[in-house]
Amino acid sequence: MAEILAPAGSMESVFAAVRSGADAVYLAGENFNARRNAENFTAAQLEESVAYCHAHGVKVYHALNTLVKDSEIGKLIKEIERILTLREDALILQDLGVAALVKAMAPDMPLHASTQLSAHSLAGVQALEKAGFRRVVLARELSRAEIEHIRRHSDVELEVFVHGALCMCVSGQCLMSAFFGARSGNRGLCAQPCRLPFRAPGGTGHDLSLKDNSLLPYLPEMAQAGVDSFKIEGRMKRPEYVAASVNACREALAGSYLPETQQQLKRIFSRQGFTDGYYTASRGKAMFGARTKEDVTAADAKLLGSYAALYAKETPRVPCEIACTITADAYPTVCMRALGKSAAVSASKMPEPALHRALTKEDVADRLQKLGGTGYFATRVTVDLQEGLMLSAGEINALRRKAVAALQQTLSAPKHYQKGDIPALPPARRCGNKQLYLRFANLTQVPPGIHYDKIILPIEQAQEAVEAFGTEALILETPRVFFGLEKKLIALLEKAKALGITTVAVGNIGALQLAKEKGFRVLASLGMNVFNSYACEAIEAEELVLSPEMSTPQINSLHSQKPFGAIVYGHLPLMISRNCPLRTGRSCQSCDKQGFLTDRKGEQFPVRCRFGASEIFNPHALYMLDKEDDIHSDFSLLYFTTQTPAQVQHVLTLYQQKAPADFAFTRGLYQKGVL
Repeated sequence: MAEILAPAGSMESVFAAVRSGADAVYLAGENFNARRNAENFTAAQLEESVAYCHAHGVKVYHALNTLVKDSEIGKLIKEIERILTLREDALILQDLGVAALVKAMAPDMPLHASTQLSAHSLAGVQALEKAGFRRVVLARELSRAEIEHIRRHSDVELEVFVHGALCMCVSGQCLMSAFFGARSGNRGLCAQPCRLPFRAPGGTGHDLSLKDNSLLPYLPEMAQAGVDSFKIEGRMKRPEYVAASVNACREALAGSYLPETQQQLKRIFSRQGFTDGYYTASRGKAMFGARTKEDVTAADAKLLGSYAALYAKETPRVPCEIACTITADAYPTVCMRALGKSAAVSASKMPEPALHRALTKEDVADRLQKLGGTGYFATRVTVDLQEGLMLSAGEINALRRKAVAALQQTLSAPKHYQKGDIPALPPARRCGNKQLYLRFANLTQVPPGIHYDKIILPIEQAQEAVEAFGTEALILETPRVFFGLEKKLIALLEKAKALGITTVAVGNIGALQLAKEKGFRVLASLGMNVFNSYACEAIEAEELVLSPEMSTPQINSLHSQKPFGAIVYGHLPLMISRNCPLRTGRSCQSCDKQGFLTDRKGEQFPVRCRFGASEIFNPHALYMLDKEDDIHSDFSLLYFTTQTPAQVQHVLTLYQQKAPADFAFTRGLYQKGVL
């Protein structure tokens, strides 16, 4: 049976989730989670929440799903050690270095791969399963057919977002918030700049803002297809939202989801309604929407109150069995059993001979099954009663309450996870003579006669690239995402292998898996989020391109035995999306796979399409060519995206001269880092 997984950003939301019928909740402490702006939980609140959930048969998954700096590793280790004492049921992780650390520290702790790992292909899911994840949270952009394909060919648990906010960017791939204000979405502090006005020609005016996702009518078919967990987004939303969405999921699974329920959900929270466009493969303008004044005021006090009533008091949801024994020569006992565990207690008084009316089995059973206010309901009550005895109603009630408390304590008892050693990092090493890597989006950008140590070109242009540059210094780049195009990518890899290519650059774990299967050396490039020393060790690549969210001091203190490089120039992709923003104003047939978005300040953001996805680029180039020597890396990567050959040549001249830029530029995050 597929579980309903509810968000919990506060204690009240925990009560709302559990009492409304969630099977599991996901929550977080005050650090290292992808919603650091939520209320989140103190240590004491976490302990209380876990005990409460487990006493009600609800699982607890702890989000530890951000990228982590080397300087934070000590604090992270303490956080993991504390989490291990909390008895939670799984950890949700994004950082592959953190995953390796947790596996070493707690080998049997279940790990869930966050949607921030951008798992959108069968190869990606299989790679994460191989890396030790028990469950994979799939990318939200997948269609019904793509989810079913992954389910048929993998054994790992699959979790799918079925209700709540949609990011324009593939989760884990967004740099927009970080580059605009150092608030990294990959570190839980997204400022949601995409919700601001961005205009495509002829578009909606909010062409980076998607409506909220809602797939509730499809839950029965998704359960039938083998989806293991239905996830509701919303750790920053009010408890009434949690109650409403959990209740709606329950109705949907029971086949009783009504249009009235959907309208109430829309009033609770939406952005001009809902969309199912990704799941039904009907992407386009209809998926876009912004939060309006009408949306904000739709959730009136009466509506909120009706959903608050769902969790105002305990709801009996956990079935239990009760057995009672009362004899003349022993203290009365009650044993309660629920969720595969049991607890037995004894009364504080012996029964007495009855002077008038003797106690009956019906009397005892009637008292014992009065479990209102506890979250339990009795499915069976058995009473072994010796005749002719008397025990007061107060004593029976006290015995019942004592049994309930003992059962709750038993259900909340600690899980004992195996503890391992903290892995040591390799010693820091000195980088050798710095090499020059040039990456181009298209072969036509490359000016003649340029110098480089390695040149990176799209794998789609393999034949032409080999003819122009040979194979020795050539690296072919796979697309950062390839929704529904895995077979096409495999064919391209096979062609590249036949042409004599030895190394490919990858931007996601699925492409890395496919490249390794074909026998390539791998350069883990932009999109792999290499952010700390543990990630350098964990990612199975021969070379690494570091995350552009790293600061220069972070890079210079890195421990890695693998060669690594930093991007020192380029109009970097701030987003990559399966739903092209340009389609809000025109069709693909009338588009040349390129265009631009204009923000509220008049800045124009280039948009380019590749392999079924659109990338939105920073209008200002990252420029560190005059400060390249400050960055201690094995190679410098110049990342050309939208430039003409003349512009490329000009930048290379500036590189050779180590000269300051003579155009508008940004230092990115190398100097200030991210929060």
